[in-house]
Amino acid sequence: MPLPASLPDRLAPDLNILFVGINPGLRSAALGHHYAGHSNRFWKLLYDAALVPEPLTYRDDERLLEWGLGLTNLVARPTAGMESLTVEDYARGRSALIETIRRCRPRVVALLGITLYPILFPVETRQKGRKPGLQPVTLYDSRIVLLPNPSGRNASYSYPSLVNAFRALAPWAGTFPE
Repeated sequence: MPLPASLPDRLAPDLNILFVGINPGLRSAALGHHYAGHSNRFWKLLYDAALVPEPLTYRDDERLLEWGLGLTNLVARPTAGMESLTVEDYARGRSALIETIRRCRPRVVALLGITLYPILFPVETRQKGRKPGLQPVTLYDSRIVLLPNPSGRNASYSYPSLVNAFRALAPWAGTFPE
C-alpha cells in the first residue's frame, strides 16, 4: 500500500496553540494520524502537561481542535527520519508554514524539535545554545515556544524534563469545563 503524500493538517482560525513537527514518520503516514510512532510521547505529554483534559492517542488527532490545539509539520513529506529531508524540502516547508501561521493566527506556535528554530529563523541562529521555552521572536503576532522533539529517538531529554517543557504552554492552553 503506497503512503499518502502527507498527513492532513489539523487547523482552524485563532488556535490557542499550533504544534509544528519536523515531518511525518512512515507509521504516521501509513495510519493517517499524527505522532503515531510506537515510541512517540506526544500524546502522553499533552495530558501529563495538562494541555488536554483526558488521555488521547494518535487516533484522536482531529479532536485537538476541540481544545483550540492544531497540528502541522514543517515538511509534509513522510520519511523514516529527518536525515532524508533536503534543503529544498525545508525551504518549501518554511514558506508553507509561514503562510499557514499568517492564515490561522494561532496565539502560540509550538515548535516540536530544537532543529526547527534555525530553519524558521535563520537570522536569529547566531545565538548558540537555543533552549526550550518562550523565544524572543514572533510570526504574525504568534508567540514562538520551542520544545524538545517528543520522539522516542530523542534521548537528550528525560520524560520529566519533556513534561516540564510542555507545561510552558499552559498560559496559552484553553480551560476545560468541569
